[in-house]
Order: sequence, then structure tokens, then C-alpha cells
Amino acid sequence: MNTLDVEQEQALEEFRNNWRQEVREKHSRNKQPEVPSSEKQDCLTHNTSEEESIADIIDHTKSLATTEEEKEPVTAMDHYVIAVDNERQGKLGKALDSYRRAFRLDPNIDYAYEQHYQKEILPKIQESNVRPKMHSEDFKHFIPLGREYTAPSAMRTDPLADLITQFSNEEGLSYIPRLDYKSVAISKLPSEIMVDILRFLVLHSLSTMPFFALTCKKFFLLSRNPSIWQYACIRVFKDPSMTLEQSKRRQLDYVRKYNGHWMRMFIDRPRIRYDGIYISTCNYIRPGTSDIGWNQPIHVITYYRYLRFFPNGTILKHVTTEEPQNIVKLLQPGFDKKQCFHGRFTLDGEDHINIVMKDKTMPKLMFNMKLIIKTTHRGRHNKLVWDEYSSFSDIPNRGSDLFDLKSLKAFFFSPVRSYTTCYPSELNDMDESLMIM
Repeated sequence: MNTLDVEQEQALEEFRNNWRQEVREKHSRNKQPEVPSSEKQDCLTHNTSEEESIADIIDHTKSLATTEEEKEPVTAMDHYVIAVDNERQGKLGKALDSYRRAFRLDPNIDYAYEQHYQKEILPKIQESNVRPKMHSEDFKHFIPLGREYTAPSAMRTDPLADLITQFSNEEGLSYIPRLDYKSVAISKLPSEIMVDILRFLVLHSLSTMPFFALTCKKFFLLSRNPSIWQYACIRVFKDPSMTLEQSKRRQLDYVRKYNGHWMRMFIDRPRIRYDGIYISTCNYIRPGTSDIGWNQPIHVITYYRYLRFFPNGTILKHVTTEEPQNIVKLLQPGFDKKQCFHGRFTLDGEDHINIVMKDKTMPKLMFNMKLIIKTTHRGRHNKLVWDEYSSFSDIPNRGSDLFDLKSLKAFFFSPVRSYTTCYPSELNDMDESLMIM
């Protein structure tokens, strides 16, 4: 080996040594010192608690979400509650299915539900009845169960008469501010203007009147002003064929049956409600098919009759399998689909309604419906029962046909927020000679 080769070999070995030294130093700098076992446990505990706290925050955030997904029914009580709700809405097919599922899980679920209703459901219902209801776009139609309501005597004394007299005799009755140093802005509004506002309110938002009256003594006395209820009676009980003046004279004669009490007449006298829709929920059984010969299923089919009245004397009737939440907003004067009837109604006596209507798909047939206004414990004047249903034809030598009323279900009323009701001459001042102050 010559001298050149020896020098190259030495230089290469020196390079290798330097490279190994640099690798060792770099490895020693990156290597962390050994942590004792106790410190490792503390660190692990800290990380676990931190993860748990983050999980709690996430769960709490989910609980505050504005939209809550509906949970699938799991227990027998879940299925039973759903079944009861569907039955109240007239959906017997869905109710029957849920009842079956509930009794399969617990044969005594009906007894357990009675206790659950008394402890959980009833207190929530009572609490919601005390507080004003929040308006919602969701529509749900309920069928009142039980016997019809019988109104007390029209000549009975007002249970609040003594309270009205006591408040009226108080001197200097005025608005009392919640904070002494703040004035009541509404006190600058004359009582006459407040009465005009309440006239509009009683026609278009009657359910808010009790909450208005509970505000203070002054508002309570204003809400009992006879002119407000006289104004409402003249328009609500007006026959479509009458003029406003004729209705004024008619109601002045009629209020004598209620001892001159306009508010009691408005509440107790049967009337047609225009701020919603009447729905008749009907069911029929259709046999199903099965591969097993000894077990034949049945299907309960639900369909609806919708009936809407308008103050001008026209009606709109529609028969469909579409559920109420999908169809009620569409039932406007221009609505025209299959199984849609248009016609007019008249009042026959105090509580009888006579309807004549026609379906454009059957131009030679006319239909006549006679209904009676009833009251249930769920609300006033919210039920229409069948008195007669017939059809007659324009074809010569063909008489009328009567339908069997046993297969026809009563109509029940549900308010609809999107419906606007326009009464005749709402903004016109009434003749002062007709006012009862």
C-alpha cells in the first residue's frame, strides 16, 4: 500500500468518527430525562380529568341545543304515550300499532300509565294552562273525549259582580308603576282608545283577553266594558244575509235572554268560529293479506273531512287522506282540488247550520249538510254534529238520496294562526244610541 492510499484511509476513518460523535450528541439532546412512576401517575390522572371535563362540556353543549332530535320509543311507557297521543288525534291505525308494542313489553302498562299520568303529565298540563301559550307554527288537531258540556243558566248572576263593584267604587283608580321613579307610559292613552283596541282584540285574539284583564285593576275593568262585547256580538252573530244595522237590532233583542249581559251572550250563545277549521276524522278497516292462512292482518285507514267557514257566508269542504298539519294552511278561498266542495251556509235558529255545496267534478249533483253546534269541555262551540246529509240531482225524475249518519263522525274545531278573519265594518264607530256603557 502506498503513501496516498494510507492518507485516504485515515481521512475516511476520521470522517466516520466525527459522524458518530455528532449522532451521539444529537441523540443525547433529544432524549428526555426519566420521569418517576409517581409523576407519571399524576400526569395520567391530570390528562384523564381534562378529557372528562371536555366530555362534560360537550354533553352540556348538546343539551343546550335548540333542536332536539326525537328519541325512538324504547320502553312500554314510550309506546303507550305515543299511542294515547295518536288516539286523541284520531290516528287509530298508528295508535293500534303502538298499543300492541306497549302491551307486548308490559301487559300491565295501562295501570302504570294511570300513575304516570297523575305524577308526570297532569302537573305539566296544569302548569301550561296557567301560563300564556307560546305561539308555534306546528299544527296538531285533538279530538275531545267524553261527554258534551252543558252551559249553565243564561240568567245566572255574574260571579265577579261584587269584585267589579268594589273596583269601580275605589277612588282615584289608576295605573301603579312597578318602580316608583318610573312613569306608566300607557296612562297617557285615553280609556276610549283602549276600548277601541280591545274591540279589535276580542275579534282577532280572544284568548289574550284574560291575560290582559289579569294585569291590573284598570285593565280588568276595561276588559269588562259592555261596549266591547256588544261590538263583538253584532259582528260575530251576524247572519251573512244581514246588513250591519239589521244585526244591531237583532242582537239588541236577543241579549234580553241573557239579562242584558253582552259578555255572557258572547261566551255562551252558540256561534260559528271563523279563526280556524273544523275537522272530522274518519277511519275504516281494510283487510290485508298474509302468507299464513290462520292470521289475516287488518289495516285501519284514516281520512279527514275539512270544513272552513267564512264571514261572508261561503264554505270550503275538502275530503282527503292528507294529515291536518299538511293541508290546513292551503285551505284558502282559491283552493280547488279533487274532492273539494264550495258552497254557502245559512243559520237556522240558534244552533243549526244549513249548508248547500257542490263539487265541480260532479256538476249535476248538489249536496245539503245540516249540522248542530255543540260545546265540549275542551272549548266552547267547537263541535259540529250531523243532523242530516243528502244529495239531489238536476237530472229529471231523480230524487234526493239520504246518507246514513251512523258512519259520519262529528267535526271538531282547531284554531289556525295563519287564518285571517275580516268582519264587516270593523273600524267603523258604532251608533252611540246603541252603546251600553
